[in-house]
Amino acid sequence: NGFLELGVEDEKDFKDSVTEQNLNYLGLSQMEKNRFENMLNYIQRLGNDTLDSTGFKKSMEVYSIKYRFPKSSEARIITDMDPSMNTVEDLMLRICHQEHVEHNKAVCLYSQEGMPLTDDPFFNTWSLNDRQIENGSEIYAIFT
Repeated sequence: NGFLELGVEDEKDFKDSVTEQNLNYLGLSQMEKNRFENMLNYIQRLGNDTLDSTGFKKSMEVYSIKYRFPKSSEARIITDMDPSMNTVEDLMLRICHQEHVEHNKAVCLYSQEGMPLTDDPFFNTWSLNDRQIENGSEIYAIFT
């Protein structure tokens, strides 16, 4: 693999070490370069990289969300999300990934009071802060 030859070991290396010149060296087409850029944007959207452009660790509030679903006996916890940057859609993706949900299924999220959180795709693009999903909140997930 060409990326391994360049010394890429994790998503952080993709984000800050691979240059346009490296992509040209690997012989990537323009379409492949576009896909690479989209992958970088996706990685950044997930909020897993907590280093800023200077290499210093960002101060990030410790944030966690508990969720339950009908077949779970106890609450599951999601951490490492930035509530000001991550969206409800990101939360849905994280839950589906964590629960190994098939790609042909979706998840609907509800507040503890039973209020649907994922009814409108427009609101799914809002940050967790904008949707007032606070640190330590417990939500319910229904897989459809």
